[in-house]
Amino acid sequence: MGTGTSKPGLGLAALTLALAGCGGATRSQFTWLHPQAAPSAWRVAVIASGASMAYPPSWKRQRGDQGTATAALRAPDGRFIAYLNLTPRQGRESLSNWASFRPAHNSDEGDRDVRRVAAAGGLHFLSGHGSCVKDSYTTEVGARFVEIACLVVGPHTASVIVAAAPPGVWNRESPTLERAIEAVRT
Repeated sequence: MGTGTSKPGLGLAALTLALAGCGGATRSQFTWLHPQAAPSAWRVAVIASGASMAYPPSWKRQRGDQGTATAALRAPDGRFIAYLNLTPRQGRESLSNWASFRPAHNSDEGDRDVRRVAAAGGLHFLSGHGSCVKDSYTTEVGARFVEIACLVVGPHTASVIVAAAPPGVWNRESPTLERAIEAVRT
């Protein structure tokens, strides 16, 4: 064979390896992702970069790191039922390393028993494309969470949206969390 040609099976093998590297093997976990505007009653939080996230009207904004936005649904005793956080890209996270970067970042912040459930790259969002990871972890204070964290790259900026809830309420809260992810703009 001449220069620039390859054996037919090598292209498929390379594609399979590339998809596995960005979490393509668990892409089916993100079939719910259909980018769309948030429901009209939802509130919108905008961060300094111009990125925005929508959240239900019954949720309350929470204090967080400067330059970020957080909204949560909390129990009367203050426990988190579900939360959303939008943060500008701050470090070495990239679309290609997101599947390993996010769980490692959680561990670096003191979370324990961090387990990646699913990851996928090449996902479409309203204003860009991204990679997402679904994982679970236990915080330093012993609270357990399941989260979906997506790095979304738009034409002018990149942002991370995190949507999380305790495992016991995940099935009930995940449709709302997923709907918020579908509406993120960056």
